Amino acid sequence: MFQFKFLLLFAFLSIQLFAQNKLDYLAENRMDLTSNDFSFPQTDFNLIGFGAYHGSAKTYEVELNLIKALKKQDLLDYYVIEANYSQAFYFQEYLNTGDEKLLKELTLAFSTIVSQEGTIETFNHWKNLRAIHLENPNRPILVLGCDVVNEYKFPLKHILSLTKDDSSWKERENLKKAIEQDTIDFSIWNTNLNNTVKSFVKDYLLNKNKYENQISEKEIFEYIITTINYNFEEHREREKIIFDNYLVLYSLFDLADKKQFAKYGFSHVQKFPEDKYPSFFTRLIENKVYDRSKVITIMGYLTNSEVLWDKVYDKNGDYKSFTKKAGFGIGDYWKEYFKGIKYLKKRKLSDKTLFRLNKEYSPYAEDADLVEVKMFLKRSNKTQLKGKNTLRFIDYAVLISNSKAQIPLEEMEKEKKESF
Repeated sequence: MFQFKFLLLFAFLSIQLFAQNKLDYLAENRMDLTSNDFSFPQTDFNLIGFGAYHGSAKTYEVELNLIKALKKQDLLDYYVIEANYSQAFYFQEYLNTGDEKLLKELTLAFSTIVSQEGTIETFNHWKNLRAIHLENPNRPILVLGCDVVNEYKFPLKHILSLTKDDSSWKERENLKKAIEQDTIDFSIWNTNLNNTVKSFVKDYLLNKNKYENQISEKEIFEYIITTINYNFEEHREREKIIFDNYLVLYSLFDLADKKQFAKYGFSHVQKFPEDKYPSFFTRLIENKVYDRSKVITIMGYLTNSEVLWDKVYDKNGDYKSFTKKAGFGIGDYWKEYFKGIKYLKKRKLSDKTLFRLNKEYSPYAEDADLVEVKMFLKRSNKTQLKGKNTLRFIDYAVLISNSKAQIPLEEMEKEKKESF
């Protein structure tokens, strides 16, 4: 009995000591992202990924602060967004021109990949980025995207801009007619449009020589065709497509020695797989595109916050309202939370506090805090994480506190209509 009590006491003291070790470590390795003096502590990298739950307003504030710091330190060549190549191309056009009609269209198109972020906050984020872009004419923000094609408006617009307006190219004429329709559904689930695009792609791939003189920037054109053509395969594997698309950009834009910042959902930027399926960042490391030490992952964690959950449509498909959540889907709820988030909360400096986890002798090399999810009466990811530690997955944590949910862009248009 004495031995049992001793073991319990020893276990309790060990846990307390380990917890204090983490609290001390976090206190020594925390940064206030709201500070004008903030600078990113690591400069020797190829790619930084910022991942977080979608739909929370302050996530964009964190992203903007990170970009500002990287620009100020001259550590940013390319900004990689969770969008397809053509969407990124036109976001770049917005940065260059300030065309807000284009930005509204892009914001709504963006939500076909990230459903919780076709929002007023997305719209304002790009306006803020444009201000930074204009402040740095010699080192502008350059935007790239390598994601799947979930909407056709911007890929088709891009294709038309790269090809001659020749009525003899019948399949091209069909694309032109489609894009001229203001009310058309440009999603890949529009069967008629999907068939029109498929017919164009098939015709081009079978008759490349016929159209060669009608295409400018052929490498880019071919790349867009490739990104679209994945939609016509029997099975579309998103993570592999993102990786394969990125490899083309890696070659086209000489990314080997460029510094890049990527914003993605958190699963895409983990540096090691929780199960057997590798993420985008894991594939980059496993395939030796970049050395593991040159890929940095920053993970965002929410506390006392809300997220946009869903947009509500009527039976005609018209927008009505939206829903939001502040429990499940946040990552800090008694029924579902990240193990160890309590330590971040105890050591935060502001509502946007960055913690460096990957310093030498970090306690985060000893367990899977901030990756393991604790769930009440539900199966968690603990089994998959056995024998793994936090630093195999991420390098930094950002605690985001007291964030409101994002608001759908449609609400802005709704307010305008109601004011008349």
